[in-house]
Amino acid sequence: MALRAVFFDWGGTLGSLDPTVDEPWKAWSQVARDLGIKIADSRLRRVNEDADRQFEGRIYDHHGRTSDFWKMRDMWAIDQLGITRRREEFFEALQAIYGDPRLVHLYPETMEVLEETRALGTHMGVISNFTDALLSILKHQRIDTFFDSVTYSQAVGAQKPDASVFLQALKRAGCRPAEAVHVGDSWEGDYLGASRVGIMAVWLNRGDRPAPRACPEIRDLRGLRGLLTTHR
Repeated sequence: MALRAVFFDWGGTLGSLDPTVDEPWKAWSQVARDLGIKIADSRLRRVNEDADRQFEGRIYDHHGRTSDFWKMRDMWAIDQLGITRRREEFFEALQAIYGDPRLVHLYPETMEVLEETRALGTHMGVISNFTDALLSILKHQRIDTFFDSVTYSQAVGAQKPDASVFLQALKRAGCRPAEAVHVGDSWEGDYLGASRVGIMAVWLNRGDRPAPRACPEIRDLRGLRGLLTTHR
């Protein structure tokens, strides 16, 4: 069957967050140091994990109002840490870090592979467990024009590997599962999630991890070249 759509995951596939803040507590640790507030990293990690559990699922209720969600979540964590005198300042400093576009990087091969994929003439889309901030990230990285659709979990109300995320992307592409390919770095979220709805899934294994079972596997996005040519 002819290939009509190619879908890409975002984080860990097309781009990544700078290692200095790739986990929430790291940004919190940086802000605490900058403001002269002494809090152990272990406590920052624990409180952020508690905040994630406390507010799990509520991000979906804030589509189009994501900044409100983060203020609610982060202020709760700030209060748990006992930060009172510089409470607002701490939050604003966090926002400045996560709003810095220089913290997001494309992988070296991303642009060339997107250009090659576009030449195939297929629908190109992103399927990501992300918020509406993804739209701004893609635009800032100057890759938004490659994509005909961007499907992200906050808008769908579910996260990969939930089938609804992939089915929404297929609907936007106007194609059947057997006519699509999805590539991503998460074994469960990307590979298993796409496979279960009948999409040809490709596991992007940048870290050379052992595969749980035999599967189409690539080490970086350049590995897509042969696979996509075969399935045209």
